Amino acid sequence: MKRWSVIFLALAIVLQGCGRTERVVQPDSETVPAAQPPRPEPRPARQATDLSDVSHWLYLIDVDLGDEVVDLIAESTYDMAVIDYIPSEADNADYPISEVVAAWQGADHPKLVIAYIDIGEAEDYRTYWQPGWGIGNPEWIAGSDPDGWKGNFPVAYWHDGWVDIWLGSGGLMEGILSAGFDGIYLDWVEAYSDDSVIEIAERDGVDPVQEMIGWVEALGDYGRERNENFIVIGQNAAELAAFDEYVAVVDAIAQEQIWFDGGADNDPPGDCPLPRTEADIDTDAYRDSLSPKCRRQFDKFPESTLHVSSEGYLEDLLFAQGKGLTIFTIDYALEPENIEWVYQTARGLGFIPFVSNRNLDQFVDARR
Repeated sequence: MKRWSVIFLALAIVLQGCGRTERVVQPDSETVPAAQPPRPEPRPARQATDLSDVSHWLYLIDVDLGDEVVDLIAESTYDMAVIDYIPSEADNADYPISEVVAAWQGADHPKLVIAYIDIGEAEDYRTYWQPGWGIGNPEWIAGSDPDGWKGNFPVAYWHDGWVDIWLGSGGLMEGILSAGFDGIYLDWVEAYSDDSVIEIAERDGVDPVQEMIGWVEALGDYGRERNENFIVIGQNAAELAAFDEYVAVVDAIAQEQIWFDGGADNDPPGDCPLPRTEADIDTDAYRDSLSPKCRRQFDKFPESTLHVSSEGYLEDLLFAQGKGLTIFTIDYALEPENIEWVYQTARGLGFIPFVSNRNLDQFVDARR
């Protein structure tokens, strides 16, 4: 099936849900591009991974993971768990992460255990953060988080100071491998598109897109040199699947908020529907359809995901899927009807969904 046909089919599915009734108009000859994009080539096999066995996954990045939740995860039927690399959190540097990883891997229902790491932003609650650090000090701390997350700062990730935090002797990647994680889950791959990062890239004379692809490759190579089956999952920035060199270094793409989002610091915690199509973006009708809290998020953060469409995400994800990448999805919703709709719709597209609150700090049972 041609790429555009798949996209229109996906849109026909998503436009039926989320409490909005919309009529899907089949494109006429003027709507469809005259030259169809080439069908993506299947991704060449690089190594064997266990992602093909994953149908249900948990994403929980609470840095205060207690024994009760650890036991719930061990007893769950999840095939994969993505958790924060907790010892990198300044107040939890002595957290027994190796024991937790081993317990989940050896559970009655064994799990892949993947370390969540933010590779495009510095976080002021991590062990690497130094007194006096802030925007411009060191020079690779580029700016403030565009969505309002406190204590998060986009970085010029190609600078040696940032690279050493991860790949240097005693760095975070060394700790992740020592703890026995099966792979890494990379947040803020989209840092290459942040205005403050682009400004430093222009000053340094580098291409931020290529630098990000190289950065992901370096992290993956570090892991695979020690574990040939080490898994690399890139969160967001699915458009990078247009670059074969990026497809060659990641095993999967995980995309947040395809259909529902929340706000920074869990305010609101979810159920803000994205514009369904490109034509809906920033329209009065879309804004008026939002709840007061979601409308506040829309107004306060003009670069937030409420100014991006489900259609745009689906186009990139279906293209990446066509290149052989596994697609995970994360939507932020608490209303039961929204949760059920996301699971059914995502699975219908061949994706592997997960739905939680915007802080991703709560355990939810695996859905069948």
